[in-house]
Amino acid sequence: MNTDIKLTIAIPTYNRCKLLKMTLDSIMEQWVEGVEVLVSDNASTDDTAGVVSSYPGICYYRNKENLGMDGNFLNCLQKAKGTYVHLMSDDDILLPGAVQKILKLIEDEKPDYINLNSVTYSGDRFDYDMSKYKPRIELQEDMITCDKSRYITPLGVYLTYISATIVKRENFLKIKNPQKYFGTYFLHAHLVLDMLKGEHHKAIVTKDVYLAAKKNNSGGFNLYEVWVKQYKRLLLKTAVRDGFPYWQMRKIYTGDINGFIKDSIIKYSVTENEYDMKNKWILLSQTFLYPEVWKTYKYIFMSKSSLRKVYYKHD
Repeated sequence: MNTDIKLTIAIPTYNRCKLLKMTLDSIMEQWVEGVEVLVSDNASTDDTAGVVSSYPGICYYRNKENLGMDGNFLNCLQKAKGTYVHLMSDDDILLPGAVQKILKLIEDEKPDYINLNSVTYSGDRFDYDMSKYKPRIELQEDMITCDKSRYITPLGVYLTYISATIVKRENFLKIKNPQKYFGTYFLHAHLVLDMLKGEHHKAIVTKDVYLAAKKNNSGGFNLYEVWVKQYKRLLLKTAVRDGFPYWQMRKIYTGDINGFIKDSIIKYSVTENEYDMKNKWILLSQTFLYPEVWKTYKYIFMSKSSLRKVYYKHD
């Protein structure tokens, strides 16, 4: 590890060169000494290499073959040289001043994990008037604590948000066989939980917004497999094994089933998108032991016309 590099911003990417350019612009405009910017190209067939080459100093790695989403996340962590690694999605924006604020947090607090607050935006351009946006996580001040039960509830699903994730690299290097999380779509979040195993790991959830995440820009996988089955594995298996309270993890999981997952089932059943909406039975098989989510079952049995009425009534 190069001790002169305090922070690596590592970007896994595949065939999104136009969005990647926007992301790199937001990073390179605030680049400073001690920061490594790394791109792991998952065998893209577009102009990703050309886009990256227009920015001097970026460490560019092109995989000989597509490693899958989780494999590319792992490649970023393995290739990074910084004391801390910030995983950054190839379609998000790092807001002005974020790099200096991250470096100050690292210097002042020496945390094991940082989760960066964010806002969401629609369209091709981000309006930097921050008064128009609401932070995803509402806090009065930065949450800085070693108490798992304190930070996991406000964090919730944003544990899975890749661009929010900053970890201490030495903690990652201690994890044996990270490949065991291949195929989960949440490798990075499983690894975060493993890194936080034990009692004395300092975590920070930021009050201030550091990121802008592009809305409705995910998909390419089965919604039920990932957001019902694999999300359950993350929260109720890995998190609980790593010392997070079962009752809290269950409350987060079932709350999300009745919340954004239910909303996603409705929305993506009636709109054009890149999600695979087959295998609805996964919802039943994975959650039948949790009576608090049974009320959500009705949406997988509704006709498209009925779902459309529900969606457009609340949209």
